[in-house]
Amino acid sequence: MRRPRRTASLAVAWDLRTVDIDVQKDRTIVAIAADDAMLRSLAFALGVEGFHVLGCASWRAARPLIAGSVCVIVDVDICRKDADARRSLEDSANRIIVLTDGMPSPEAARNHRLVAKPLEGSDILAEVDRFRRALGTNT
Repeated sequence: MRRPRRTASLAVAWDLRTVDIDVQKDRTIVAIAADDAMLRSLAFALGVEGFHVLGCASWRAARPLIAGSVCVIVDVDICRKDADARRSLEDSANRIIVLTDGMPSPEAARNHRLVAKPLEGSDILAEVDRFRRALGTNT
């Protein structure tokens, strides 16, 4: 029996065209950053590993996409400026990787991960895989 294809329409932050993407929770990551270059870098680094990266410039824009993803990767600057993003860090049910810059970071729940900039693709991938294993999707 063929599984129905689930798609979502998304205006990617660095490319305002609307595109259809095949949504697979075990391969989808939401990235939130105001810096377009960072979003493109994350999309490339994780894309070559087979992930779909949905880039957003704000927590508000990302909110409807989060439930359908392995995890959220968020730049610490978003957390510093956005009260919703800070509140989400208090919820241990959220799977969040915070990209830090060495400055004091917002308090995060125990199961959230911090990855320091400058970013290493292997560090981010290790944290994404950690969340995938926790969800039972490590293929």
